[in-house]
Amino acid sequence: MSDTPPPLQTERRFLSTIEHLLQPLVRLLLDHGVSYPAQIELLKASYVHVADRYFKLQGKAQTDSRISLLTGVHRKDVKRLRSDGAEPAKLDAPLAAQVLGRWTGDARYLDEQQQARVLPRFARPGLEVSFESLVQSVSKDIRPRALLDEWLNAGVVTLDENDGVHLHVSAAVPLASAHDKLEFMGRNVHDHLAAIGANLRETPSPFMERCVFYDGLTPEQISVLQTLATQRAMDALHEVNRLAQQMLESNGDKAEQGERFNFGVYFYHEASDEEPR
Repeated sequence: MSDTPPPLQTERRFLSTIEHLLQPLVRLLLDHGVSYPAQIELLKASYVHVADRYFKLQGKAQTDSRISLLTGVHRKDVKRLRSDGAEPAKLDAPLAAQVLGRWTGDARYLDEQQQARVLPRFARPGLEVSFESLVQSVSKDIRPRALLDEWLNAGVVTLDENDGVHLHVSAAVPLASAHDKLEFMGRNVHDHLAAIGANLRETPSPFMERCVFYDGLTPEQISVLQTLATQRAMDALHEVNRLAQQMLESNGDKAEQGERFNFGVYFYHEASDEEPR
């Protein structure tokens, strides 16, 4: 006798899972004043773009009629959404985060202990790196002085009496701007869902997607576990970041033709008898 659930049961379980994961998204939408009608238009466009990109028949042109059949979106709306030329948003990592990643991952900006070096604010004779050169190596669109002032105000960096810039990594993430947090939300939730979708479609699962979860713990125990998880996760992120920076530097001009990756971690807790926050 097969252990595989019948298709109808699997479909019901899938839909109940989707309903569960939509709840924090709907709360986030309501937090930002995005109503149901506005979200429906976004969802409609996403259905059309995804069907157009991923569900083509080999050797045949994708048609409005077929997309309408696949998605249930009216053919008139399909035609409108395809003809307006709008593509789904592509998110770039915030420039400040790229500067932070290079400072903590590029060997030129690390000391013997693989920690972020104290950088002179400006270039000096005999020193090949400075805070100014670090920022400009990422983008000419950021003024080093503007980023320095922002980070000084947020406590991400401090200046010593010799005009050396000290990085305080632990202060960087919690004080990220609201704009940067939205950029990371789009990138991280997108990639996490993309990894889960790929794992459901393929056997064996191509992407790592693991978690540890327990009920019945006290707030004090949660605090201990959160501290441990944060420390170990940051160690792993720093190690992967350093290696990725080294690889990117070695690729030279070939980097523009390469692939991207995203490796992330999270920690969440709530009372067992509460609704998800």
